[in-house]
Amino acid sequence: MNPNVKVRNVAGLNIPEHDFIAFTYYGATNNAQTVVYREGGASGTVVATVTFTYTTQPPTADNTPVATATRS
Repeated sequence: MNPNVKVRNVAGLNIPEHDFIAFTYYGATNNAQTVVYREGGASGTVVATVTFTYTTQPPTADNTPVATATRS
């Protein structure tokens, strides 16, 4: 990992610069529920959250297809 490389700002979800990412999952599945991006480490400021919904909501089996991803 090169700490001197800037995060690219691309059209779309536009995740701000961050240095920590945390995932939550639906139950015991491998389907991500949210991805939280923080600046300032694990207890730093939340700069963005991406929330996933699935074709079966909530997903009960691994690898359920993603229906939407929404940034807040």
